[in-house]
Formats: sequence, C-alpha cells, structure tokens
Amino acid sequence: MRPAAFPRSRRLKRRRLIRPLFDRGRADVGRVRAGTVVLLYRTVPREATGHDVGAQVGFAPGRRATNTIRTRVRRHLREAFRLHQGPLLDRFGGRPDCLTMMTLYRGRDDGAGEAIRRDLPRALARLAEREIPLAEAIPAPSERPRP
Repeated sequence: MRPAAFPRSRRLKRRRLIRPLFDRGRADVGRVRAGTVVLLYRTVPREATGHDVGAQVGFAPGRRATNTIRTRVRRHLREAFRLHQGPLLDRFGGRPDCLTMMTLYRGRDDGAGEAIRRDLPRALARLAEREIPLAEAIPAPSERPRP
C-alpha cells in the first residue's frame, strides 16, 4: 500500500464507534485543538473496528450553508489528513488496539482550504506526540452487566 493512501478500511463509519467520541462524559475520549481543527480520539480493540488497521478516521465539516460547501470542506480535510497521516500511522500501526478519531472543522467557509492545510498537520503532530494508553478489552455481550 502506498504511504499516502487512504483506503476505505481506515474510514470511521460505524455509529457505535463514532457516538462515544461525542459523549462529553467519557473519560477515555481525548481532544486536540489547533486553530480551526479539533480532533476527538479514543482507542478501541481492533476487533471492534472490523478491520486490521491502526487508525480509523472520520471527518465532520460542521453545519455549513450548503451541501456543496460541506462536501468541499470534507474533501480538504481528507486530503490534508492523507498527506500528513504518516507519523500517526507509524505510531499506531504496531499496537494491538486501534485509534478512532473524528476530525472536526470549526472555522469559516471562506478560506477553509488554507486554514485546514495550516491547522490539521499541527493537530496531527500534537496527537502523535501524546501518550495514549492501550484500549481496554470490550466484554462479550453475555458478560456485560445489565442496567
């Protein structure tokens, strides 16, 4: 696989993995902010993702005026991530767990491409430097406590 590739297996699509990232009460969700970009992340066991990858990433452009602008912002986020994902994937490639991450854009519509190209690499570098603990094993459905 090319080092700058972004295959579908690295895309965060499962709702049960995305929803916990936005739960403010969780202690296992981390946040990295750099300018107009916010990264929400947590680690999960690789079995939970359905793929044998070190990281899965989702992109959220936020509420924009039109779908065209949302699509354009999402494309800028994906492209900037694709170009600067190397250090992050090197760090999580050999671990037994998987990093799940949502990339959020919180800036203005005009100049979004320039802001993303400036801020996302800084946020990814900060995340790659952080000490992130290994994920806890998710208990099987029969072992989970009943509410």
